[in-house]
Amino acid sequence: MIDLHVLPFFLATVLIMVAIPGPTTIYISTTSASQGFRFGLASCFGVMLATLVHVSFAAAGLTALLLASPWLFSAIKLLGAGYLVYLGVKVIRSKPPASGTTAAPQSQSRALGETIKKGFLVNLLNPKTGLFIAAFLPQFVTPSLGHVPLQIVTLGLLLVLVGGVSDTTYAALARTVGRALANRSKKPGIGKYIAGLLYMGLGVAALATSNGTSK
Repeated sequence: MIDLHVLPFFLATVLIMVAIPGPTTIYISTTSASQGFRFGLASCFGVMLATLVHVSFAAAGLTALLLASPWLFSAIKLLGAGYLVYLGVKVIRSKPPASGTTAAPQSQSRALGETIKKGFLVNLLNPKTGLFIAAFLPQFVTPSLGHVPLQIVTLGLLLVLVGGVSDTTYAALARTVGRALANRSKKPGIGKYIAGLLYMGLGVAALATSNGTSK
């Protein structure tokens, strides 16, 4: 059980934080704008699953390993940045679907599953997410109530829920903007180059940042 007197302050803080787009929000929005709202939702779901893993690590105290081991932090950050750059190159090199063709249900389901996996890995391989959660959630824990790990998990679930609503909203807006730009663009397929460059930019930005705590 969490302290209900603290809950309004926690939710207000989370609402302010999720309103400011971070790397994962940009990733979700880019995916939605370039591939469609369903794919944006799929990437959002993957990100949420990874956040739950980070919350579990924080509750179990495993995130402390990142704080105690700079080389482990750097290794995970390098993997995450490299994965984003890889996704960017893959998107740029991909062939756009032929005009007027519709993907088979099985093929589309597989593609959505791949998108969920990508969103999961992008967030899981971002050590700053784990450090942020480990630093933020305990600020709203009341030790006198006991069951500290359970309090962290409960607060983490609320964080994931609010973040999911925010990311879904961003995905919907991004899809609307992406469709409008695609209709105005005289160069078909330019969206994949924009998306690919954004992914690579996120990877370079992640590699350049230090051990901060941001979403």
